[in-house]
Amino acid sequence: MVTSLYYLSNLGYRFCELNRLWKCLPLGLFALSGGWTISEITMLVERIRLLHAELSELLRLFSLGYGPVLLVYFTFTFAHALIETFLFTIYNDYLCHDYIPYLFYLQHIFNMISILYVTSWVIEEKRKIISFLRLNRISEMNIDIKLQIKTFMHQISAYEPNELTAFGFFNFDLKLTMTILVLLITGISTMIQMKDHPWMLYLKNGLLKSRNYINTIQY
Repeated sequence: MVTSLYYLSNLGYRFCELNRLWKCLPLGLFALSGGWTISEITMLVERIRLLHAELSELLRLFSLGYGPVLLVYFTFTFAHALIETFLFTIYNDYLCHDYIPYLFYLQHIFNMISILYVTSWVIEEKRKIISFLRLNRISEMNIDIKLQIKTFMHQISAYEPNELTAFGFFNFDLKLTMTILVLLITGISTMIQMKDHPWMLYLKNGLLKSRNYINTIQY
């Protein structure tokens, strides 16, 4: 979690710097007397485009490298939350005296929210350059600048499918938080409604037998 947050934060700040650099360009990308020349504007737009492509490629490599790891982490964390919450709800007479595991579990929740927040921020900063490009009237630009803008737009559309994903199963954004919450509530509600089901009673009896067996060994 620490390395992924550090890596994503580094990429996010680099995208922020590119956006700040773009704002230094003249409005409409027009050359003004005593200011930016056509060649200087073209060169800076090209440099920003190349740096944006390099950062997008690093973001794609991060998704390929960390995607499977984060997919496993999110899956097991969700399953753990579902099981632990269900046990606390159904067997509260057994588990109410032990709150320490739930306190430690807050760390996993914080890690998940942190990852989702940072990834959403990085994607937002990455896409912000699109709004800057659309503010310019391509038809009125110099031919060299127009070529760079069109290449930039094509480049962004080519990297768009390569967002931060959990090995292609879902995207890492704040919408995922609501999805996990809805699935968690739905799963818990379903299990509570089935608490008198024979299979649930079988699990409860197995848990009680295991607890009694462990206590017998300890004493």
